[in-house]
Amino acid sequence: MVDSCCAPGCRNRREQGNGKAFYRIPKDPERRQRWITAIKRARMSEHWEPSANGFRLCSDHFISGKKSENPRSPDYVPSIFKNVPTPEKKRKGMQLDEFDRGQKSKLQRCERVSSPQDRSLESSLQPTAENDTEAPAEESTYKELKEDFQPIPTDNDELATPLCSSETCRKYVKYLELKYQAIESENLLLKEKISSTGLNETGLQNYDKKINILTGLPTYSLLMTVFNVVAPFLQQSNHFRLTIFQQFMLTLIKLKMNLSFDFLAYYFGVDSSAVSEVFKHCISVMYCRLVPCLVIWPERESLRKSLPCAFSNSSFEMTVCIIDCFEICIEKPSDLLASTQCFSTCNTIKYLIAICPRGSICFISNGWGGRTSDKFITQQSNFLSHLLPGDLVLSDRDLDDEDHSLDSPEAEITIPVYTLGNNQLDPVKLENTECLESLRTHIEKVFGVLQQKYPILQSTMPIGLTDVDQENDVTYLDKVVKVCCALTNVSESLVHLPEQNYGSSI
Repeated sequence: MVDSCCAPGCRNRREQGNGKAFYRIPKDPERRQRWITAIKRARMSEHWEPSANGFRLCSDHFISGKKSENPRSPDYVPSIFKNVPTPEKKRKGMQLDEFDRGQKSKLQRCERVSSPQDRSLESSLQPTAENDTEAPAEESTYKELKEDFQPIPTDNDELATPLCSSETCRKYVKYLELKYQAIESENLLLKEKISSTGLNETGLQNYDKKINILTGLPTYSLLMTVFNVVAPFLQQSNHFRLTIFQQFMLTLIKLKMNLSFDFLAYYFGVDSSAVSEVFKHCISVMYCRLVPCLVIWPERESLRKSLPCAFSNSSFEMTVCIIDCFEICIEKPSDLLASTQCFSTCNTIKYLIAICPRGSICFISNGWGGRTSDKFITQQSNFLSHLLPGDLVLSDRDLDDEDHSLDSPEAEITIPVYTLGNNQLDPVKLENTECLESLRTHIEKVFGVLQQKYPILQSTMPIGLTDVDQENDVTYLDKVVKVCCALTNVSESLVHLPEQNYGSSI
């Protein structure tokens, strides 16, 4: 079987005379994991794992054209892949040049120490009676390091072969090797600790509870599924100094925890202006990629098949959704007209939401000023265009629809009947209303889940989020609300409707 390179986009194969070397994935656990992580990042996949001996990596993915066994070398781990931008490749090349110069400088210093003309320098390294008091401390440190650590196995001549002829120089080189090993081990432990506590793909793996707290998504696999949908459209920018995964996590944390931009800037180590820019860009990408495929109007056939018994065994079996309006507080607009349109009990933006009998959100309107009537929003929000003949919509809002202007052809919006000054309701109407209210109580839980999962919807929004994004012709606040609805829908179950028979005698 001809060896081929496992890197994405690389078609190199082992052929005679092509000058390509092919390397196995290392067996050393720490180095092997670093190689696999680099290849995963290039593949943009968290689920790739090499088989025991079946994968090779060609020499094109190392800066110098070959791997290095020196852990300090940039070529200790592959870093040149198709998705690496040219400026990054140049930077890695400069790192290798700097490493080579350092190695050459060390070699020259060792040669000078062992040369005949510098014997006086060699003699100065020999222990004398004057520094005998310091020798036990050095010897103790050396013994401790020797007991706890082993020298790094390497084919690098600098470490493998002592270059100094004097015994003192050789001991000192050995001491430095052990000291380096101790520092390197401590560094790796610190990196692992940072990785396990950081907001990156590796640090969040196997921490579903942590993910749920930070993002509202229940599992790591679901988090990565959503990320893989939006990742190709996020921008990797030196100005942001954040990876695309960090941009994604920043946005989800803002929605879930409703932390201030200043705190997020401090936490992620960037400017506040950059955080706001990242949030707006990422929420726009999530709006375009997630909302159209997660907040959808159900097909009538699939709706009928999934209708709970509470609906199918009652006079509401043609129900397609339950509608309601909710308001989000915003900062007071400086413009007098805008302030007048938004004023209700406070400055708010109002949304019409429609929820399927099973509990998923199937429609969310754009925002309107808080003083806008529910009936007007229902008429102008394109909601009625989704209704088909025979569809039934439930609502307990006072839509003031005596002229039936809200009904689409042969579709109906049903509102609970109240006494409206009468001493008693008609028994049939009362039973219908009790049935409707009992069903709708469960649907109200959906909005409770939405607000609980994403508390940003309960806060007072900055007035800047009401700016219209000219590219999509919607406000950033509309995007935030709709993305929260989409992420709520992606959860397995929002509301568990009781499978009991409401209104069986109706």
